[in-house]
Amino acid sequence: MASKKDKQVAANSRVLKLLMSIDARISNIEERLSDLVTKDNVDYMRNKLEERISEVRLEVRALGRAVGKDSLAALDFEKRIARIEKRQAVQ
Repeated sequence: MASKKDKQVAANSRVLKLLMSIDARISNIEERLSDLVTKDNVDYMRNKLEERISEVRLEVRALGRAVGKDSLAALDFEKRIARIEKRQAVQ
């Protein structure tokens, strides 16, 4: 049978392997996190988003003006048609 000391050494060996495995996993996670999230990356993404937002705002404003002009044109045509119909009704 194995002595108490041999069992203790085997248990210590398993614990050491487990701790080394955990340390390797933590190091791997830290590396991935440091690659993913840096202040420069966050600033870059924020600047890109702000650029996109300003582009969308410009397009929406342009579309709003176009829709406004189209609706004004439709009202103008409606007035013209109403005048023509009045003239024809009078004749």
